Formats: sequence, structure tokens, C-alpha cells
Amino acid sequence: MNMKLLLSCCLLLLSVNLLTAQQSFPEKGNRRAGDIMVQLGADAAIAPVIAELNRRNVAGGSFFLKKTLAPDWRMYLLGFEEPAGNAEHILEAVRMSAGIAAAQWNHLTESRNVEPNDTQWPNQFDMTLIGMPEAWIAGTGGLTPNGDTIVVAILEKEGPFMKHPDLIGNRWVNYREIEDDGIDNDNNGYVDDYYGWTPRYGSDDPGVIDNHATAVNGIIGAQGNNITGVSGMNWNVKLLNIQETDVSSEVVEGYAYVAKLRQMYNESNGQEGAFIVATNMSFGVDSAFPAQAPLWCAAYDELGAVGIISAVATSNDPVNVEIFGDIPSACPSDYMIAVTNVDIADKKVASGFGAESIDLGAPGQGTYNVTWDGQNSGYGTFGGTSAASPHVAGAIAFLYSLGCETLTVDALTAPASCGKRVRDIILNTVSPNPTLDSITVTGGRLDVAQAVSFVRDLCQGSIGPLAVSAALPNPTENKIRFFYETPGFLPYTVRVSNVLGQIILEETITPPQFGVKEYEFDATNLPRGVYFFSIGRGKAVRSTKFIKK
Repeated sequence: MNMKLLLSCCLLLLSVNLLTAQQSFPEKGNRRAGDIMVQLGADAAIAPVIAELNRRNVAGGSFFLKKTLAPDWRMYLLGFEEPAGNAEHILEAVRMSAGIAAAQWNHLTESRNVEPNDTQWPNQFDMTLIGMPEAWIAGTGGLTPNGDTIVVAILEKEGPFMKHPDLIGNRWVNYREIEDDGIDNDNNGYVDDYYGWTPRYGSDDPGVIDNHATAVNGIIGAQGNNITGVSGMNWNVKLLNIQETDVSSEVVEGYAYVAKLRQMYNESNGQEGAFIVATNMSFGVDSAFPAQAPLWCAAYDELGAVGIISAVATSNDPVNVEIFGDIPSACPSDYMIAVTNVDIADKKVASGFGAESIDLGAPGQGTYNVTWDGQNSGYGTFGGTSAASPHVAGAIAFLYSLGCETLTVDALTAPASCGKRVRDIILNTVSPNPTLDSITVTGGRLDVAQAVSFVRDLCQGSIGPLAVSAALPNPTENKIRFFYETPGFLPYTVRVSNVLGQIILEETITPPQFGVKEYEFDATNLPRGVYFFSIGRGKAVRSTKFIKK
């Protein structure tokens, strides 16, 4: 056999092997039923190709030309009556048909942004201002890395309408309690606290329902990406309400209830109570000083001791609270964050300030979220520091949900330290704001995207040029770990192939937000030889060689 013939045979064998290897993987993703895209060979024409498909009865029905997609590239969209059941054999048969160079399903594309699909999302400028679309790449709330269900407690003068379609799914329920049976079933000292607690009534009766409490709940945790209304900062989080707190005694009693549930959770290792990580209070007492409310102010340190950070709204009057007073925003506590108001243009509006007392700003004026008009649930604007504070409470809960065990590993064993760690991250990652400079502690506005970036660094998450940095051990007898870097966190394709280019493994992965980026491959069943591992997205591909011994 001469060398040309030998080379031709080898190339033919390689071509067949590559085709077999590529076709051995099932098609993934959604597609439009009854559509197949084809590319013809250089000498083929579409009419005879379709006639041949129909003669062979490939699909059990008639193929027809739906559209010429790219005539210069000989690409066409064919339609056919798709039978019930697995249609993979149809695609394979089309690929094998004379005159067809390539064929694929008409895949449905998927959006890869991080904006929710809620219908009113375009009105939520507050969420964009604090970087939530970027933050949602890392998570959307709900659970800690250890599986704790994250809860935010909201104290309000009146009750929220928790049957709002964007709130009902995130409503906290005490499943260890039997509703309205007059018994303290979970032995936490509170009778019938099924949906929360109302100190005035000694039950979970929400009292008067109003828009203020409803909107505050929505900012923290309106269900997101559910094709309904708006999105809260946490698409999934549990909202526990303490309502009808018109006087200081009811405030202190409400805080004590919250602290009790978290203390029980800590001490029982999650078997009792609730994993409450934050509270929000969007009301207070104007022109009052901490010396006049020592019991109220002391509650924040008590909450902090069990791991709860409290977000509070300052006055809506443009006063220095250190001179004119305000409760609770002037209370001194390492476990409290006092919040003032910026508008959607990121400028401070009429609201309290204080270089030692008010920690940061957050979007308040112009916030768009859920509403309740007394009869109907809906959507609209809600403003003031009442809207600014729940953005911070929501941020606290959101950080706990990130997949960073380093951040929350001691949440139950050293809750105070863990709570302060989260608080410090929020304060240390603000976006500098000239309108807040010198009149707030941080001189900046809440920036959740920057907080997430800080957490990513804390947990050794990284971004950088696409690369495969190491393969260990290499050579290998069985499992091998590939360490890689990516410039982002969108899906990438990893492949393992042999020296002939035959694909042994192909898989789509999403790089982790936190921790080391690595991929483990079991080479136990591979023959001895040289292989290649690659990772890529689009035209950007990086690879490394490894040896199976």
C-alpha cells in the first residue's frame, strides 16, 4: 500500500471516529419541536435532499423547507411532523443522509443576564443602583451553605398584607406551632406564634394591615424571577413579622421574641427556633436621645449577642441626630446599622445624618415595590428612610446566602462574631458618595455588588484570563484534578480528548463563585496514553496535556 493510500485510509478512519465520538453525546437544552437545521454539502441541492429524506421515511412524515437561512453557507431550516417519544434517532438519520454536511436541532436560546423576569422589574431603579443584578450572579437568597433557612424579622407599627402574590411564598411559618390551638407547642414561651408575634395581642394577629409594612417586606424579600410584579433583594427568604409596635415596651418585647428564636436555633444546632440574621425597623422616635431610651438601645447588643444585625431607619427630617436626637438611629451599638436616604440618582435627600451615628445611605426615595391600598395588592413607589433601611436588612440576609462557608461557618458557634463580620463587610464595601461624605460614618451608599466581590475574595473566589493552571497528579493512574481560571461565571465547556482528537468527555460546567476552580476527571478506564483537557467558551479555549499511565 503506498503512502498516499495509507494516509487517506487513516484520515477516513479518523473522520469516522470523530463523527462517531461527536454523535455519541445526547443533545442537551430546549429546542423548537418539528424543526431541524441543515447545512448541505458543496454539490448538493435542497430539493433532492428533502426528497431523499422523505423517500427514506426518516421522520415518519414529510420534511419540507421552512426557510432558507444562509444561502451562501448552504444552510436551511426544515420542518417535519415530530412523532411522540424520543426524536434523537431522527437527527442522527438526517446527519447520515446523502448531501447533508451537518445538522442540528433548532435550539431555543436562553437569556444569560441576571435580571429577573418579573413584569415590573424595569421600574426597580433602586436594585440596579446597589448592584443587585451583578450580585444575583452569585446567588438569590434563601439558604446558607450549611442549609440553614435564612429569616429576616421585620418590626412594624402595623401589619403587612402577606397574601400579596409576591410575598406569600416567602412568609415565615413556625411549623413547630399548631395554629390557634391556645398551646405553646414548641415551648418557646409564646402561644400561637404561627406567623410571627404581636406583643399587644399576645398572638400572631397582624392587627391593622397597611401599605408601609407591606412595602418594607417586599424590598427585603418579594419573590423574584416568578414572572410576577417585582423582585426583592432576596428572591427566596423567610419574612417574619412583629407588628402593632406603637410604644417602646412593644418594641422591646418584639425584639426579645426575635432574640429568643435565634438563641434557640443556635443552642439546638438548628433543630428549634429560627435562623434570624437581621431585623428591620422603619420607624422610630424623633428628637429623642439614647439616654432617654436605654432599654430600647440595649436591645441591639442583646440581639447582636445571638448573631442578629439590626437595620434601622433614621429620621426623614434633615437633622443631625447627634445634636437633635433620634431613636433608634442614634443608639450606640456594634450590631446596628443606621441608614439614611438617597434617591435613584444616588443623591442624599432630606433625611437624618450624623458623622458618628448614621452609617451609610441606601435607596429610599423613588423605590418601586409591592403595595397594598386596603383592598387590593399592587405595585408602586414607596420612599423615605423607611424604604432605605430594608435594603440594608435585605443585604445582610443576602450575604448569608452566598456559597462561602468561611463567611458563615461559625454562625451558630460564634454568632456575635459572625454577625459583626457580615456587618463590617457591608460597611467596608460602600460606594463613596459625595452627598454622604463627612455626614455619615462610611461616607458612602450601600453597594451589594461590591460586598459580594469582597466575599468572593474572602473565599478565594477569583476571576482572571481563561487558563488551565495545573493538572494533578500528572501522570495519573485514576483520578486527576484540573485547576483553571475564568474571567466570569457563565457556563463553560470542558472536554477530554485523545491525540487523534476523539472526544472522550464533553460537559458544560458553571465555574464556582467561591473557592478554588477545579474539575475532577476519572481516567481509570482510559487506555494508557496521552490525552488533552480543555475548557472554553465560544472561540476562547485553553487546554493542557496529561498522561494516563
